[in-house]
Amino acid sequence: MQAILFDLYGTLVDILTDEWDMSTYRILSQFLSYFEIYYGPEELAAKYQQKTAEKMMAYQEGPYGEIDVFQVFEEFLQEGWRKQPERGMVVWLARLFRSLTRRRFGLFEDTMPALQELEGSYQMGIVSDAQWVFSEPEIRMLGLTKYFDPIVLSSRYFVRKPDPQIYAHALKAMRLDPGDALYVGNDPETDVAGPQAIGMPVVLIDRGDCLHHAQVPRIRDLCDLPGFIRERYPD
Repeated sequence: MQAILFDLYGTLVDILTDEWDMSTYRILSQFLSYFEIYYGPEELAAKYQQKTAEKMMAYQEGPYGEIDVFQVFEEFLQEGWRKQPERGMVVWLARLFRSLTRRRFGLFEDTMPALQELEGSYQMGIVSDAQWVFSEPEIRMLGLTKYFDPIVLSSRYFVRKPDPQIYAHALKAMRLDPGDALYVGNDPETDVAGPQAIGMPVVLIDRGDCLHHAQVPRIRDLCDLPGFIRERYPD
């Protein structure tokens, strides 16, 4: 075993978001009015849901296509201004939205100790369903960047888990065969079938001891991962 690929949210990062809270759209509406873009909160909320759904249908390749939500915010500004917005302004709007929708955010207690123990012994990467415009700065602000290369996010490749293709992107970057890497996730529905389809073993982090139905090994704490690897995949 030469490498470990991790899921991000729910595995390394504890996060809760609420994109249905109208207070978020009221603040966005006020913010945009400073740029002479006038959307009411209800209109903004409806536009966000509508555009997200439309793009999912338009860009979906097979059942596991992914969108880039950056394009949704770009269209908000483009339609409001009737001209192409600067990229920086789109990023600002998207990240303001994300900051307003976050309700809980931080590393799990076992994340950093586990990564520090694994560092130097294995190559480590991230393969996750995530929007780059939100997640890339969140990875940096949590101090995770130095541990992972590559970082493969679904919105960069327009494909999401459990499509095997997203895992193949990471393996190609690491120049590894699937059997040389272990995938660590937290969701039996999205984190198992894809790796297994290309011959990559999987272990699930089950902090709540509630994934008894999973057909792959489980650990209760990420700090158990080094021992699990040594036991299952001895040199």
